[in-house]
Amino acid sequence: MSRKNKKDFRQLASATLSAGLKGCRRLSCPVCSIVPPHILREIVRNGNTDQQDWAIQNLTRSARLRGQRDVMGNLTTVMASAGTKRRTIFDAKNSTELPGTLIRGEGDPENGDDVTVNEAYDGAGATYDFYKEAFDRNSVDDQGLRLDSTVHYDVKYDNAFWNGKQMVYGDGDGEIFNRFTISIDVIGHELTHGVTQYEAGLVYMGQQGALN
Repeated sequence: MSRKNKKDFRQLASATLSAGLKGCRRLSCPVCSIVPPHILREIVRNGNTDQQDWAIQNLTRSARLRGQRDVMGNLTTVMASAGTKRRTIFDAKNSTELPGTLIRGEGDPENGDDVTVNEAYDGAGATYDFYKEAFDRNSVDDQGLRLDSTVHYDVKYDNAFWNGKQMVYGDGDGEIFNRFTISIDVIGHELTHGVTQYEAGLVYMGQQGALN
């Protein structure tokens, strides 16, 4: 990529990010991600050339996602309830199509080829168990919502997020960020955005966003 093209790309990313943030002021944003935009902006300012490129791509992708309106909150009464713990893991195969290819369902044996699949599966299960044992809560919606997760989202995607209906995990760039399924803190944190969504419906901005 030439210097001019990179400059144009950065300007486009900045404009897209700004539009996405303006949209968040008006909407109840569905995407709650673990790595905030200001971290990625610092990488754009201070990283090496490769790091700057993927940080810009991540900012652009995340801003577009945040600009989408969440319609799932209005469909909670018609979504099927599992009644018990039920996890489904999909593989995006480095694309941005969700949910991706089904790779592991509830009760299936461990995937011997992909630790990311197993981490997403186990993390979702541990989070479900915590809410069930500590609060007698049946999944994030307290009605047995199936916990869907997609791994290998995009290329060098430096984030993990709850999009209003499922978990999505990037693999990280391998330099600054590792794969996001490796941390149970990330998984529990992001799934708790789902609890907040169904329990309180807080807008993801300002003081409400801080509570969310």
